[in-house]
Amino acid sequence: MQVNRQFIEVKQRQVVIELPETFLNRRVEVITLTVDEDKPKRPKRTKRRRPHPDIAGKGQTLGDLISPIVDEADWACLQ
Repeated sequence: MQVNRQFIEVKQRQVVIELPETFLNRRVEVITLTVDEDKPKRPKRTKRRRPHPDIAGKGQTLGDLISPIVDEADWACLQ
């Protein structure tokens, strides 16, 4: 594989590039990238949502959050 890297000032929509003779009668891949583009901006973080003051802090945890509510003997998928 041979590589030919060129930086070209684009004035029109068409660009002509001159390739080395070793590229003759071969298939080549041409990739165009802009190099003077600004850095991508980070996405803005969304503002953290807060509950309404009337309900904030009034939630309760009832029971164990880890263990299943239904007894394992009642699970048909385990049998």
